[in-house]
Amino acid sequence: MRDEELRSRLQALAVAGQAAARPATIAAVRRRSRRKVQSGIVMVLAGLLVAGAGVQLLADTAQRRSIGPVPPVAPPAGPPAAVAPDSFVGQVGSGPARHTVIIDARTGRIVRQVPGSDRQSDLAADAVVSPDLRSEYIPATSSTSTAACQPSWTQIDLASGARRAAFGGLTGVGEFSLSADGRWLAFVHTTPPGPGSTPRIGSNCRTEQLVVRELASGRQRGWTIPPGVLVEQVQLSPDATQLAYLLTQAPGEQRALHLLPLAGTTSVTQGFYLPQAGDCPVSTVRFLGSRRLLVLGGRGCNTGPVVRLLVEFDLSSGQVSRRPLGLPGEVFSIDADRTGRHVIIAAAGKPNQQRPATVYLLRGGQPQRVPLPGDCWQADW
Repeated sequence: MRDEELRSRLQALAVAGQAAARPATIAAVRRRSRRKVQSGIVMVLAGLLVAGAGVQLLADTAQRRSIGPVPPVAPPAGPPAAVAPDSFVGQVGSGPARHTVIIDARTGRIVRQVPGSDRQSDLAADAVVSPDLRSEYIPATSSTSTAACQPSWTQIDLASGARRAAFGGLTGVGEFSLSADGRWLAFVHTTPPGPGSTPRIGSNCRTEQLVVRELASGRQRGWTIPPGVLVEQVQLSPDATQLAYLLTQAPGEQRALHLLPLAGTTSVTQGFYLPQAGDCPVSTVRFLGSRRLLVLGGRGCNTGPVVRLLVEFDLSSGQVSRRPLGLPGEVFSIDADRTGRHVIIAAAGKPNQQRPATVYLLRGGQPQRVPLPGDCWQADW
């Protein structure tokens, strides 16, 4: 109950307790007033208790219906595994076999390998490194289609290599992003298809909500993803006040960069689109601090030749800058450190080939290659 409403009710009760139908002694009036006010306060308190229980029950019901409770998640501790711009976290290896290493950004020398990080993956960039560079997250393996629609993640400590179920064992976590302090998790919530659903090409999982969850308490909010709408490459701003993602609202529509303020919104289609960054689809969304965005774009997809662009949006002024990269092959990933000053790019070293996979640092607006001895498929700061 709101403070104003409670205050007005108490005032009304007090007025009712002071009114008398006929003259009476002052003592009698006081006794009746006390009894009426006390009775009214008891009723108000009882109503508050019932209302509170009802709200808690509704919250518990909604929680059970969407995402089950999980244990509290302790924040990571210890020094970061790498420090921009001197070192970074890399995924290196041959073909699908890869492992995680810490790389000297100046020399390309592997400083150390993260213990127990050997794995198999067919995706060029599938690990998520936390903003504090203390943990990385890799998809937990699943053997059934139902489990694939309720994905979970494994958290690896970048110092010790220790593994544990990420986010307290939370399932249904599709693409996700963490706030800079690690307190908030934003993710696309996926569930198995309902009974009688029509099979379709590609994933048959349902994605009905975009969720922002406080890991320590389990408190969360959800934003509806309407049927047919696709949300990809979700990024939570460092201060956890807004979300950026690629949004497709209709089949055949080119995905576009969308920004969603968390306050006062309930659906992923609210918020607003950012300007086009060329005629090529954008990808790899990253925040540079809380007021700038960096994405990979391009021009020439309709006419050729294709020029890859690094596009920066200033969310305060609305200005957009487009910087040609001049790299020869496909870009797998881009990342920025927590200050937003340092950018790192993982890309193919040759046109129309994924190998060799190498890393570039953006210095003075120009990419400079890190002299790595082997392939690096993903680089994170």
